[in-house]
Amino acid sequence: MDGWAANPSKPKRRWRDSRTARTLIVLAGLPLVVLGFVLFVGTFEERGASRTAPVCDAPTPGRDAGCLLLESGQVTRKWLSFSDDGNSYYLNIAREAGSAQKYEVDESLYRHVEAGTAVDLKIWKGMVVRIAHDGHEVSTLTLSWRGWLALAGATLLIAVGTVVTAFGLPGRNPEFWNSSPVLLMGMVLVTGMGVVVLTLVQWPFPVTIGLAVAAWLIAMPTVRYLHTSFS
Repeated sequence: MDGWAANPSKPKRRWRDSRTARTLIVLAGLPLVVLGFVLFVGTFEERGASRTAPVCDAPTPGRDAGCLLLESGQVTRKWLSFSDDGNSYYLNIAREAGSAQKYEVDESLYRHVEAGTAVDLKIWKGMVVRIAHDGHEVSTLTLSWRGWLALAGATLLIAVGTVVTAFGLPGRNPEFWNSSPVLLMGMVLVTGMGVVVLTLVQWPFPVTIGLAVAAWLIAMPTVRYLHTSFS
């Protein structure tokens, strides 16, 4: 009895390390991760739908119509951006209605157009998703504000769920509060970059979800290891 009173943290630590406690912790974090993956997959599929969508029959379909509207545009400016990772190619393109917007394209299209060149645009739910000229067509790296919001939510849910699943619920545990902010910030950055890249590059769905799940499975022990290093 005296030993227990002298070190009251032992029962709490023993409970926290028990199988029941770990099960409850996993059950607390996994729903957040699953919901984050659901948001990510929904955004991925929404962007991918524009690749197989038919051309609109009506000249002015509704903004949320599941078809591609054909439109003409004009290049107003082109420029290069140099970096250690390689060159990036940009065009400013003015649509029939509205001001010019910046789009990243590939080198081939970039070299075949100049300021004043007319280009063909494919519009998906109000956004330019493909740009074509002289038989060459490229997809744009653009998302709607709803897509960016969904990816931000997916990132936060996956990051928080991963930290909770890997380590535990905060409670009054000082170790959690000491290391979790750093771990959470790191998870947010890495997860955010991952979901954005996978959504924009549009690899086949099995490849995309396989990479996402594999990355999460690697993140779990990594977070636990980093927490141990910080503690």
